[in-house]
Amino acid sequence: MENKILEQLPPIHHLLGGHNIHWDTEKREIAVSYIALESFTNPRGSVEGGMICAMLDDAMGILAALNQTAKPAATINLSMDFFRPCEVGEVQAKAWFIKEGRKILSIESEAWQHNKLVAKTSASFIILT
Repeated sequence: MENKILEQLPPIHHLLGGHNIHWDTEKREIAVSYIALESFTNPRGSVEGGMICAMLDDAMGILAALNQTAKPAATINLSMDFFRPCEVGEVQAKAWFIKEGRKILSIESEAWQHNKLVAKTSASFIILT
């Protein structure tokens, strides 16, 4: 199932330059690298917060798809905190389960750049029936 999910990643994953996906089955967490492009920046030259949010939502979506159910899941809420500006270049995302219920998945994720925490998010995904 893992290979099938990783072969069918959504177009946004590719737009965000997603690559180097590492799924740790024991810890039930995922690491994904993204490429923040210059076209993602705001007038100050920092990567727009919405693009970082999209990267983290994508990583959590991949994690949700790997939750050992054959049913898809969709984001129903998301809370985002930003800690420092993000530059054009490589961004590492990490995502992990907080709770895996029958209907709701609680997930957290972080964006890192140059070994510094850029942003963190908490989200809930609903398993679609």
